[in-house]
Amino acid sequence: MEEALAFIFQTTEEGVFIAGGIFARVGAMTFLLPGLGERAISIRVRLAASLAITFLLGPLIAPLIPESPRTPLALAFMLGAEATTGLILGFAFRCLIFALQTAGMIASQSISLAQMFGAGVAPEPEPTIATLLSLGGITLMMMAGLHVHAIATLVAFYEIFPFGEFALSASVAEWATERVAQTFALGVTLAAPFVAIGFAYNLALGALNRAMPQLLVALVGVPFIVWIGMVVLYHTMPEIYATWSGSMGRILVDPLMDLR
Repeated sequence: MEEALAFIFQTTEEGVFIAGGIFARVGAMTFLLPGLGERAISIRVRLAASLAITFLLGPLIAPLIPESPRTPLALAFMLGAEATTGLILGFAFRCLIFALQTAGMIASQSISLAQMFGAGVAPEPEPTIATLLSLGGITLMMMAGLHVHAIATLVAFYEIFPFGEFALSASVAEWATERVAQTFALGVTLAAPFVAIGFAYNLALGALNRAMPQLLVALVGVPFIVWIGMVVLYHTMPEIYATWSGSMGRILVDPLMDLR
């Protein structure tokens, strides 16, 4: 009887340890994952999704997990390492949305709409164009099977950073820096038409002000640049998403290709 109880307690302890470790990585990833990680999504929905993924991956990851830690310090180290790895995974996908938000902010600033805030998907208020582009990008990612690619990446990442090992190194820092640079470059590229319009507008406004100093050119020019910006946004949005989808396809297939 005592042997049976000892076996049950040992099995339960190992199961809780495995589930807790996987949940730490999955929960941290879903915190930044586009779609599930938005503030409009209920905490209960995120928790349910994280638990479902945890139980789904448990049988696959269990053979790769070493024995449970014997001290509270070792347990805390393991949970911290798993959470850090999950944040890196979520960051790899979230950069796609960061690119659209950057493009929307630059575009709004260029056409004098940066002062118009909306209930965006970001934690902080953002211009309406950034919210529009972000929501469209999240929709496209979910239609492209983001959840499937995220789970596949989660399983494959155990080969790069095994269970319980901190994913903090020089290679990770270099990868993160490169990914941020690529994200900003993509955002500026997507907003290039609006930057060109803003430059031409300010150049014409300066020339008009020199020719007619007594005319309040800002009162005349601001409605015009806003109207032109809306027209350009309407015609360039398909091209913006087409360019962005190229990067999305590469990252969905292998979001950690640079890190590999």
